[in-house]
Amino acid sequence: MSIARFAVQKFQFTLVVFALLIAMGVFAFMKIPRAEDPAFPIPVVSVIAVYPGADPVDMEALVADPLEDAIAELDDVKNIWSEVRDGVSVTRVEFSWDVDPEKKYDEAIREINALRSKLPVDLTEFVIRKANPTNVKIVQFALLSDTADVREMRQQAENLQDQLKTVAGIKQAEFWGLPQAEVQVVIDPARMRTAGVTVQRLLDAIKAENTNIPGGAISVGARKFNLRTSGDYASIEEIANTTVGGATNQRVRLKDVASVQWAAGESDVMARFNGKRAVFIGANQKDGQNIFVVKTRVAERVKSFSKHLPAG
Repeated sequence: MSIARFAVQKFQFTLVVFALLIAMGVFAFMKIPRAEDPAFPIPVVSVIAVYPGADPVDMEALVADPLEDAIAELDDVKNIWSEVRDGVSVTRVEFSWDVDPEKKYDEAIREINALRSKLPVDLTEFVIRKANPTNVKIVQFALLSDTADVREMRQQAENLQDQLKTVAGIKQAEFWGLPQAEVQVVIDPARMRTAGVTVQRLLDAIKAENTNIPGGAISVGARKFNLRTSGDYASIEEIANTTVGGATNQRVRLKDVASVQWAAGESDVMARFNGKRAVFIGANQKDGQNIFVVKTRVAERVKSFSKHLPAG
């Protein structure tokens, strides 16, 4: 009996088969992961080094060349190329595409970490990154304000960042576009001379008060307690009240010889949205997630968060 004749004569069986195929298709459509970009392994590793004050010649000799020599000793290396600028070096290595990217990433980490002690100790940043096409932001929000200061903007951005991190399916959330908030101490030379306080004495006092020092351990019977001095400043008032000199009965505090205030640090980024000062917050999703479901969850969380934003 031919297949066509069987399908016509046993049409009940044919209907059941087609119903099962439709059900399988619907199930696959609902469960299949969907992302901004397709997920596939990429055997590429990047090493970013930041060395403030070094020119491109120094970056090449002190950072890029040693990294290239160390990585070249690995098997299955296809290409190595470096880009150096003032204070920055970016080295990328591409392995053969028929190897296990995770294994090659581990090997690269091992070789680079072994070389780390031979690189300049003044590197302010040394990052090893694995290429991943899923690290694209699926959502981006802007917090706008014409009146809020940097500290308040940063606080709200951190709050939203923490909220996004707790959304199911979100892998990472981060914000950018704001300078670092810092405490600015403006000394008054005349008042410092009158109080007999030097600049070095002032710096040493602030550093000493903001240091955590292990204090050892105390054993009480069968119990053991580890001691640590807590020197972290909790507020700008504590900084202003730091003792910087004077006799026992007449202490000189930092606020007596200088003004202490919040200020914005230097920034090479200026963030604007529709002409207004802004801070941007973005998030990317985990592998194997449905982007439409994740974005719906994010929208609900942000809607709840926006209800508690302060005026302005």
